[in-house]
Amino acid sequence: MEIMIVDDEPQVAEVLATSLRRQGHSTTVVHSGREALDRLKSVAFDAMFLDVSMPGMNGLDVMAEVRRLRPSLAVVVITGHATADEIEDVKKMGAVDVIQKPSALTHYHQAIERLHATATTRKPFPRLGDV
Repeated sequence: MEIMIVDDEPQVAEVLATSLRRQGHSTTVVHSGREALDRLKSVAFDAMFLDVSMPGMNGLDVMAEVRRLRPSLAVVVITGHATADEIEDVKKMGAVDVIQKPSALTHYHQAIERLHATATTRKPFPRLGDV
């Protein structure tokens, strides 16, 4: 799978990227929402790991734009600081999974397994305003 990792904490992003590469996935790491959206326009990613709490454009804003640009993209949300309302919002927007940071790498591996299991049946998710 071609996976984008969006996290403003470089150490977290690199640990996850290294682990995913060891599993045979290709990864692209970006550190801002704007950079993620720019890359999304030029690369056909299969999945995205997206941090919610980032400076500038937060994960909720990125998720809304992802749904507009690539409605069927599988998004796994990673967060250490999101509120219950923010987590509920990303689930409504179609997040495949929500993982709390810090988290054992096994949680990330389990999320990838769920992505593989749903890859052939995934349909575009509704936009938040449509729910």
